[in-house]
Amino acid sequence: MSVIHLPLPRHRGQDHPQPGTPPSRSLRVALVNMPWARIHAPSIQCGLLQSITRRAGHHCDSHYLNIEFAAFFGSNAYDSIANIASERLHLLGEWLFSYAAFGEVTADRDYFAEYPEVESIWAELTGKGLDNLMTTRRDTLPNWIAECASKPVWGEYDVIGFTSTFMQNTASLALGKAIKQCHPGVTLVYGGANFDGDMGAEYARKLPWLDHVVTGEGDLAFPALLNAIADGAETPIPGVHGQAVPELPPSTDAQRPNALDELPTPDYRDYFAWLDRFDRTRLLGRAPVRLPVEFSRGCWWGQKHHCTFCGLNALGMAYRAKSGARAFTELAGLLRDYPVVHVDTVDNILDMEYLSSFCAQLAERHWDVNLFFEVKANLTREQLRTLSRAGVLRIQPGIESLSSHVLTLMRKGASKLLNIRLLKWAGYYGIDVSWNILAGFPGETEDDYAEQLRVIPLLHHLQPPGGCGRIWLERFSPYFTDPSFPISDIRPRASYRHVYPPALDHQEIAYFFDYEASGTCSHETVGAMHDAIADWQLRFSEAKPSLIYQRLPDKLTLIDRRTDQPKRAVLAGWKADAYEACGDSPRGAAAVARQLAARDMPVTEDEVTALFEQCCRAGVMVSDDGKYLGLALPENPGW
Repeated sequence: MSVIHLPLPRHRGQDHPQPGTPPSRSLRVALVNMPWARIHAPSIQCGLLQSITRRAGHHCDSHYLNIEFAAFFGSNAYDSIANIASERLHLLGEWLFSYAAFGEVTADRDYFAEYPEVESIWAELTGKGLDNLMTTRRDTLPNWIAECASKPVWGEYDVIGFTSTFMQNTASLALGKAIKQCHPGVTLVYGGANFDGDMGAEYARKLPWLDHVVTGEGDLAFPALLNAIADGAETPIPGVHGQAVPELPPSTDAQRPNALDELPTPDYRDYFAWLDRFDRTRLLGRAPVRLPVEFSRGCWWGQKHHCTFCGLNALGMAYRAKSGARAFTELAGLLRDYPVVHVDTVDNILDMEYLSSFCAQLAERHWDVNLFFEVKANLTREQLRTLSRAGVLRIQPGIESLSSHVLTLMRKGASKLLNIRLLKWAGYYGIDVSWNILAGFPGETEDDYAEQLRVIPLLHHLQPPGGCGRIWLERFSPYFTDPSFPISDIRPRASYRHVYPPALDHQEIAYFFDYEASGTCSHETVGAMHDAIADWQLRFSEAKPSLIYQRLPDKLTLIDRRTDQPKRAVLAGWKADAYEACGDSPRGAAAVARQLAARDMPVTEDEVTALFEQCCRAGVMVSDDGKYLGLALPENPGW
């Protein structure tokens, strides 16, 4: 089948008129997206800042050097490193570009001694050994950086901006340093999540080729900085650290926009041009492009109860969202302008008002869009149905545990039964759920995990988690910032010393930290959870287990195919109604008894409790804190 390349949109002007006074001169600005940013999606940071920069009166291009590097390095190996699960431990992606940025930090043998698994990871990715890994790090990548930096195009710009998130940092620092050597007249600006708070301030103090560092959201600070550069002004700008005038007072975080409707739509034309330049089919194969969109910032749940282990949002937890009408208009424009079906929101949490506005509009249109949202796990069956009808077919609900006690320690505002309810009805409505089980929360007990090990076999018909692991300690999380938690000996993750030179204060630049915590489960327990989840994943993918019920007049037939021995049971009369009453949401026996009585089925609370306990023993129901939830799904797909 041939690939049809749709023409990309012409520049249609801006979503909103240019605010403020125009600059004294128009600058030429480049925005750079470095490895190891994913190649199957454009950078929303570059796309949005490109639109903002143009709206401010400057020329702006986005350079997707991550795509160029993936074509050079090999897209399969690139994707494997970009998505490596253990990156937070050994920082392999950052270590690879560290030599290009800083030269020798520690001896390679010291890094391999501390992280021996790197050898097998590299062999699995490339089929080659440590000699090739060292050659790649010490010769191949520095040479690629030098070749990129020497291109005359960089000398045509007044300002080059690097957005750095996750594993983009050392590659971005390496290229900026090399560009400054080749083109000393260009102004370099760095920003992104890797430069939030103290991290950005430390980089600005210690790395002389960083002319300016923007800490926090750059929507207002970046165009203000560009205008100041154009005017030759040296006025302090909130959120901007600079090298040129060190005697200026220290900067605070950047001012955050509150009215997100006033932000322009990201411009992704350069991404698709770079993708075509380096052969989209060769790079992506059949994998779809996933277009990032942003409808909100901050977290409305975190404003009330900041999850103890979460370091997202840095100091910007305050929740702000675009109106449902603006979100719909922006999405419609992006779907019209770009050849995509898959759209991923970068929001931390779904705005619940979207269920009656944005999602309702989408459901009416019946578009074949495939949307991703991060959501809270307490969504009801009807809300999940609304999401499915709107094309929200992928969600990340932050389930994290099947123990109500552990969830309380996290401050998740959810429970074991609410999490299972979400898995149940998301599966029914065809929504893919991305989730994991976490461990290592001070105050948890071995019983919390024994309970989860007991319930996991009952859930084999529902989507399994991606895995189980201990939490990592993140900067900005309550576990990091609040000394009242029993977490001690906090220090930068050991891998930072192999990546960044000692001249940089690792305590200031690190995002991940090693630590000691008391009152957590054993490593053996985590291992048992890992094994149970692996078995769940295998059975779910190969055996296709199911637990359904068939509803007919005055009876409900349960058909259990979760094991190799199928089972069938029939609940008749009020028992059928009682089981079904606990299908949509967890219910207590007393509430169900009252509901049955209102239907002229007079039964006692004790009788209902006895039925539910029998169902729990049979594994077709689960209970928690006096409430019960049926695990079987209706066989009727339209019910």
